[in-house]
Amino acid sequence: MATTLGGVTLPPHIVWEDKYKWSPVLQEVKTTLGGRPVVFAASLLAGRRITLVAYSDQGWLTKAQVDSVRALAAVAGAQYAFSIGEGATLESYTVVFRHEEPPAVEFDPLIPRGVPLDGDYFVGRIKLLVV
Repeated sequence: MATTLGGVTLPPHIVWEDKYKWSPVLQEVKTTLGGRPVVFAASLLAGRRITLVAYSDQGWLTKAQVDSVRALAAVAGAQYAFSIGEGATLESYTVVFRHEEPPAVEFDPLIPRGVPLDGDYFVGRIKLLVV
């Protein structure tokens, strides 16, 4: 399985944590003075949250991947291509980083050091929003 974000290839076992916690329908119910519910519903075209997680037991990122993702996240307002899967299961989106929920990216080294080495691995989260 291939996962890419803005041209950066991410680990194949990184987890899309909230993949099944989204509904493409938004609904609001108002009650009339007579007590009858009026239902307003619409399909959502964007706004899906994508949270990618590298856990301590899978999906580790290399220092180079962490540096590349942090560089993408440092560009205010930038939109990026995101894809996950392959073949018939390939899903592609245009995304922005969710800076309204800081931090938009957070990484911790598996082995803490004063200065991370090029061969070090990291765990953490990448928060995206489909636009």
